[in-house]
Amino acid sequence: MRLVVRVIEARGLPPTDADGTREPYAKAQLGKQRAKTKVMRKTLCPVWDEEFTFRVGDLSDNLLVSVLDEDRYFADDVLGQVKVPLTAVLDADNRTLGMQWYQLQPKSKKSKLKDCGEIHLSVSLAQNYSDETTAHWASDDHDLASNSDKSTELVKGSSFSNIPIEVRTQVSEVDETEVAKEDKSNAAPSFVNKLYQMFNSKPKDAEASAPSSSKLNDASDITEEMLSTNSEAPDKQDLDASASMSFDELLKAFGSRGEGKEMPENLSGGVVLDQVYAVAPSDLNTLLFSPSSDFLQSLAEIQGTTGLEIQQWRLENDGEILRRVVSYTKAPTKLVKAVKATEDMTYLKADREMFAVLADVSTPDVPFGNTFRVEVLTCIIPGPELPDDEKSSRLMVSWRINFVQSTMMKSMVENGAKQGLKDNYVQFSELLAKNFRPVDAKDTTYSNEVLSSVQPEQESDWKLAFRVFGNFTLFSSVFAFVYVSAHIFLTSPSIIQGLEFPGLDLPDSVGEVVVCGVLILQGQRVLNMVARFIQAKRQIMELKHKGMAGY
Repeated sequence: MRLVVRVIEARGLPPTDADGTREPYAKAQLGKQRAKTKVMRKTLCPVWDEEFTFRVGDLSDNLLVSVLDEDRYFADDVLGQVKVPLTAVLDADNRTLGMQWYQLQPKSKKSKLKDCGEIHLSVSLAQNYSDETTAHWASDDHDLASNSDKSTELVKGSSFSNIPIEVRTQVSEVDETEVAKEDKSNAAPSFVNKLYQMFNSKPKDAEASAPSSSKLNDASDITEEMLSTNSEAPDKQDLDASASMSFDELLKAFGSRGEGKEMPENLSGGVVLDQVYAVAPSDLNTLLFSPSSDFLQSLAEIQGTTGLEIQQWRLENDGEILRRVVSYTKAPTKLVKAVKATEDMTYLKADREMFAVLADVSTPDVPFGNTFRVEVLTCIIPGPELPDDEKSSRLMVSWRINFVQSTMMKSMVENGAKQGLKDNYVQFSELLAKNFRPVDAKDTTYSNEVLSSVQPEQESDWKLAFRVFGNFTLFSSVFAFVYVSAHIFLTSPSIIQGLEFPGLDLPDSVGEVVVCGVLILQGQRVLNMVARFIQAKRQIMELKHKGMAGY
């Protein structure tokens, strides 16, 4: 038996950041099995729409779903959590609770936050046994629970249900003949019998013997069909509606729902591509993401990528999500064999002039690939105007790593992912330059205006001197110099004593030593100000000759 959990969205999360937003993500846990959604940036109403599958071992367990706020420097904050008993799912019609809003509860009773918001979940139980699973589950309840606790097999199924995101722990195999003998000798009803009776509603006086493999598979197929019919009906409707719409119509439908949304900021991993091209933003977006474009196919040929499969864009969650999945097999390298990658692409913003697409890349076959996912954010915004009123677009690509499991090789994974992205986007930019002309700053109509806006204000020598020397340090130093000079003029030469000799006058007290130290520090600071003034004057002269600053 497996538990299917779909984490759709959340709303009403308590604000805490300086700008009143959060960076939330959801985490689901059943026993020792855990799953984590991707992190949504700067929002209090995140939309994840990700599906996870857990293996059920004990029906008395509770599903724990928590919403956390990512903190880059300290531990992530738990915004709220909700517990769903498996018994409630088992007692529900068709073994599914459907899509419901759940009130998030504070993690601790001492928490000051009372209103933690709500989370939208879909929870259902499904039966899907294989022959090996049937052999394992024919043993007693204790063995089943222990084996299930040892297993951490978990599947992420929002778009590709067969991509593992956690490492599977091997479960000891049981010989089928030995299991059959145990079934014949064991008169007590097994756990499989209980489930079989529960799902097939047999009379109470039915035999307690273990069902045959064929009967069990038939029952599981019926139950699976009932659950899939209820859970996948909305997805099929969305897919059918999206299939009849063109790419431009999908963008308009999604853009009308997302009016007023701001462009997302660059991801924390850094920017791998920032270039201006002589093309309108909508045309650049069409080339990169339209189903009719052959850009990805051409890039795959250059990089040696095989098995490229591009799904159609489709609207989900009543038009609030525009998503597609791209899968391919990367060419082998000297260090890594050929690996399969899956990109879950989601539009964050789409209007006539600005576009943002977030790709969640999963590569489970690479070393430590089950411990992380790479997020790549592609932003297209209008660029500066070109001569002859030609439009331009600025393309920015940033990235970050989202670790779903802790690993000691974190730095190695980050460095490897960074180098791989840089190599890929070098080829990406070269291919894109063949389609649209890259634009330099000197080619733009307003380049001189832009450069003049970053030039420092031309100051006179007197203004520059006042800005550098007009502070308390200079005044106090001048005062100390005048004061000490007057003291030397008014006092008579001191008597040579102690370790002094003609030409060497040493301090005669601790106070004199302190005064000497203060005078030396003041003199050093004045010399530093003089050096800064000379350097600033030299830079101004250089800028006058070059005619621009910073280039």
